[in-house]
Amino acid sequence: MHWNELRYELGWLARLLTILCALLLSSTYCLAETKSDAPREEIGPPAPRQSNLPVVETGTQQAEEKEAEGKEEALKSLPVTGQYTYIPLPAFAYNRNETYWVGALMPVLRSDASGEIKDIFAPQFLENQYVGETFSLNYYGYPSDTETYHAVAYYATKIERDFDLSYKNVAAGGGRYIIAGEVQWFKNAFRRFFGIGNSAPESDETNYTSKETVVQFTAGINLTSDFALLWTERYHDVLVKQGAVSSLPQTSVVFPTETGINGAQVVGHKLSLRYDTRDKQLIPTQGNYANLSAEFNQNLKLSTKNQWWRFTFDARHLEPHGPGLVFVAHAFVDGIVGPGVPFYELPTLGGETTLRAFGQSRFIDDSAVLVNFEERIPVLEKRIFDHSISIEAAPFLDVGRVFENFSTKDLQVNPGVGLRLLARPNVVGRLDIGYGRDGTNVFVGLDYPF
Repeated sequence: MHWNELRYELGWLARLLTILCALLLSSTYCLAETKSDAPREEIGPPAPRQSNLPVVETGTQQAEEKEAEGKEEALKSLPVTGQYTYIPLPAFAYNRNETYWVGALMPVLRSDASGEIKDIFAPQFLENQYVGETFSLNYYGYPSDTETYHAVAYYATKIERDFDLSYKNVAAGGGRYIIAGEVQWFKNAFRRFFGIGNSAPESDETNYTSKETVVQFTAGINLTSDFALLWTERYHDVLVKQGAVSSLPQTSVVFPTETGINGAQVVGHKLSLRYDTRDKQLIPTQGNYANLSAEFNQNLKLSTKNQWWRFTFDARHLEPHGPGLVFVAHAFVDGIVGPGVPFYELPTLGGETTLRAFGQSRFIDDSAVLVNFEERIPVLEKRIFDHSISIEAAPFLDVGRVFENFSTKDLQVNPGVGLRLLARPNVVGRLDIGYGRDGTNVFVGLDYPF
């Protein structure tokens, strides 16, 4: 089960600030290393064999050592207490749907004795022209490679709210069982709707605020080391309100008859079969993953025919083929069968895990097909604050489309490039820049996109 599939995109704010912290650290201090006896994983070709000849220090070497000493002193000036590192930083972000965010944050990193990051606390303050001042407290817990926690409390002076608790353990009961759950209540003032279909024009863009409650629980059993069977119960309550972007038409005005425009209360029951041979859950470098699911849904708020099936297939292949090089291929198929489906419950493409050149839910229809190709290339590895930080470049290609009747005509093709920051063994930060029919788009977040 890929838990990030159902994460609400407002969570990008918390993730963004954490990654900005890592970006600033890497750009400012990447040439400096704190002294540590902890082992390092070297990336790249092996070091040359040492010579028995005496080393003569040149003027260039002396200058480099002096520069490194100065940067090491800068590192020491940041507050560190035991296992906790405190990093006060300014914050700046841009998102196509939400424009600019400016503010400050204080990430607090807790590491264990070996230097691995186990917890991230990130209080933050941001200002946005549409929703005003925002305050939030974010927590991410990584007790092991198979277990994660996430909690967010977010408040904006205008419209937006978010309270989110989630937990996942894919090896509970000594590795036998899978347990996951999420409870979330939020208001997102930046939702977009362009109409139905792969050719819905950008000129038909509308804006709405979605007020949503999501409750989801999953229980599963690991049948073998590779196969697992999972059952998920889901409740999704939605109200469509006036959007925050006054320069755009309101969705309820332009699409007053769209199914779901008056809200929905959806109950879903899903059975999934998962195959997973990846070497790691959070930072995999090889193996295969496939998830096939069937979900029966009903809209309790609709009096007419309101029951439908959803079938989803999600597969990934990771192929290591050089020192640190990993090629990743991803295929995704999603389809609806049945009447009365609210437009925000239909298969969608667009966003940080699908077509990265487009905003969230840019294309909506009865079915969606997608393939992604990504090459993960190691660039640098350094120890920062006793944490092993790796940087990867990731050129990618996203290809897909939504449809009522399948066709390969007018596929959306999105080339792009990404940057990955890894704090092994649990934390991945990413920056993706994609180009498509609507222009260029940027996403920042936690975890690999697939």
